[in-house]
Amino acid sequence: MIPTTPSREELPDPAPAPPERAALRWYLRLVRNHLGRGPYLDVDGAGGALLAGLARLGPASGLAGSEQRAAAMRAGAPGCPVHRTAAGLPGPIATLTAVEVLDRLPDDGLAGDTGPGGWFRVLEPGGCALVVAADAEGRGRDLAGARWPAPPVPRGHVRIRELLVDAGFEIVREGSDALTGGPYGGVPVLLDPRTAPARTQRSSGRLTLPVGAGERAVIVARKPG
Repeated sequence: MIPTTPSREELPDPAPAPPERAALRWYLRLVRNHLGRGPYLDVDGAGGALLAGLARLGPASGLAGSEQRAAAMRAGAPGCPVHRTAAGLPGPIATLTAVEVLDRLPDDGLAGDTGPGGWFRVLEPGGCALVVAADAEGRGRDLAGARWPAPPVPRGHVRIRELLVDAGFEIVREGSDALTGGPYGGVPVLLDPRTAPARTQRSSGRLTLPVGAGERAVIVARKPG
């Protein structure tokens, strides 16, 4: 029998790694400082770690693109409801987080519940979204070269921004997480002065570094009121 290539639906659901601890703390501080109150919705958050953090700030729920991701989110955030469709949400959402969702969401999923089109629909007027995605045109990519850990669907900051604007969002603030990976050129990360801005920005709990300066695009977008 000649083997055939399975369809996308038949392949195992990818299991992205949750954000590392320092990044997770920074994302939660960005929510407090730049986005504000809940209720909160975390979209397709790997392992439920961000959802669990949001639940400490106020009412929080999750929205998952597959049963496997929903189960992982529930396990990582016990007591938090995780829905498979936007229709199950209890009402409009004030604040939404989508961390590394666009890293794995193909173009044909952008209008769905877990894509920018869905985020726009579930947010209340004036509601905000924190969007984080690998920047395929950022400095981290340039420094890593062939060693850059490309996500399943790589996009540059400009394209990520376009997707949000096309969905109807206003861009409130945009920047970069700076250089958080490494090593870059064989220098240990903690001794490399190029990684210091990332640590400073994370300590501030705000988004201050410019577009393209690091590994990921970081955007605060708002649904017009």
